[in-house]
Amino acid sequence: MYKQIKNSVIKVFAMAIVLVGANSCETTELEILDNPNALAPGNADVDFYLNSIQVDLASYFEAITEEGMEVTRMLHMFGPIYSNAYQADQFNTPYSIAYADIIADARALRERAEEQELYTHLAISKIIEAYVMVSLVDYFGPVPYSEALDGVNFQNPNVTPGAEIYSAMEALLDEAIADLEKEEAFLPTNDLYYDGDEDNWLALANTLKLKMYVQTRLVDNSVASKINDIVASGDYINDTSEDFEFRYSNVDANPDSRHPIFGRNFDVAADVTDYMSNSYMYYMAFEKSEPDPRTRYYFYRQTLTMTTNEQEAECINEEAPTHYDLDHYPFCYAANYEGTTNPTAGYWGRDHGNNDGIPPDGGDRTTWGVYPVGGKFDDSSGQPVPGRTIGLQGAGISPIMLASYSDFMLAEAALTMGVTGDARDYLENGMRTSIEKVMDFGASVANEALVPSDDDIDAYVNEVLADYDAASSEDEKLDIIVKQYFIALFGNGVEAYNTYRRTCAPMNLQPTLIIPNAGFIRSFLYPNELVEQNINVDQKADHTVPVFWDTSSCAE
Repeated sequence: MYKQIKNSVIKVFAMAIVLVGANSCETTELEILDNPNALAPGNADVDFYLNSIQVDLASYFEAITEEGMEVTRMLHMFGPIYSNAYQADQFNTPYSIAYADIIADARALRERAEEQELYTHLAISKIIEAYVMVSLVDYFGPVPYSEALDGVNFQNPNVTPGAEIYSAMEALLDEAIADLEKEEAFLPTNDLYYDGDEDNWLALANTLKLKMYVQTRLVDNSVASKINDIVASGDYINDTSEDFEFRYSNVDANPDSRHPIFGRNFDVAADVTDYMSNSYMYYMAFEKSEPDPRTRYYFYRQTLTMTTNEQEAECINEEAPTHYDLDHYPFCYAANYEGTTNPTAGYWGRDHGNNDGIPPDGGDRTTWGVYPVGGKFDDSSGQPVPGRTIGLQGAGISPIMLASYSDFMLAEAALTMGVTGDARDYLENGMRTSIEKVMDFGASVANEALVPSDDDIDAYVNEVLADYDAASSEDEKLDIIVKQYFIALFGNGVEAYNTYRRTCAPMNLQPTLIIPNAGFIRSFLYPNELVEQNINVDQKADHTVPVFWDTSSCAE
């Protein structure tokens, strides 16, 4: 999909350049001098590169986020065990987008932007490069950087240690912040994320630094003071108006610019593709006294009853595995837990690592709702949904870095490092900010009679806070913070994957159906494109090799 969107942007931009050129044929002698308000060819080149980088970032994010969601039980992982859940070619596409598209274009843009004093273009390219390189380290560990994209001197670039890349990206973000403070000749023609608001780009740069500091807190004692400096500045994403997200449309042709998850699930009649995670739906629909206010926005039930036909779900007549603890997660479907069996509640998903074949259940299984992919609000109708005209028709978002995420990161930092602020306050702010965003996002298609009231929201938030107050240890409090962070992260597996390895929370996650499971994925195998085309890079021994900041020992 990303090439379709990218090509469309390129065509539109090229047409703009043609029109500018055509108009220039009708000049008078007095108009030969450069017009500072006109789009010069050199400037057009820089805008062209920046458009490409911005669109490619969304494609890169969507190409890596689902694997992070799957291993952390936000989305179903087939498995059945971690060693065969993902092959070495799993990440060829995002790896190619990262180096051949985003970073290559960023370097090309940089040379031109510096010459023309286009400092905002420069800053955006550096911020996006920093995000991409940090996430590559988070997923794979050491990857090429210092020698990358220098085919003259380094045809087979060596990998750079992850800690060195993090340090380089911190410096790159500082450069971007300095660039944003300079006077530029022209602002970008198309800012697809912040519509030309440099303050928001500044907030993002600082938030990415916050993310890096929290991520490395186990291996760097200096990060607490750096986080305090960011908090004191106030220049980080702390309001939904500053959310860093890519917005899709409901246009499904020439090119298809809908959310990619929407297209693959709702274009083919009676053939929803994805399975939701039973344990994640349990957290939201059943773990508290009342459902999480976001539940109907995240999930749509195509049927309100669980099947009684084992041809559609083999597990319905089976006992839970002996290593399953139904006090903390369900088995077979979300409403099957703690001795409670409620087949009339719906929420039909799959357990972690269930790799059974695909039965004829595409019109029955619970599927994506309105947030974040632009699907349908759950109105309790229990009707199959495939069809490209449902809900927001794919006008979803890629939630890359949101205000609620900042609150949860700061809650963790306040609890574990004593940084400025109260962890409980950050926790409450994170929940309320996330709930408000999700409800606002789906407001136009929500059934008004089923929209959570202020009392419903308060009841949910207060129950979580009561649990937090009753927790007797830092680990228990951190578990509550991280579980709420996971719920707010729906659609963003990057931060969920990072957070789980850093904190070993949420505790008591649903295990794989089969044990032993070959050990949790501490980092993914290198993409084939890296190891097969670079004689200086060998494939890792296995998926249990940790990245530099991961000093935990999470069992699952």
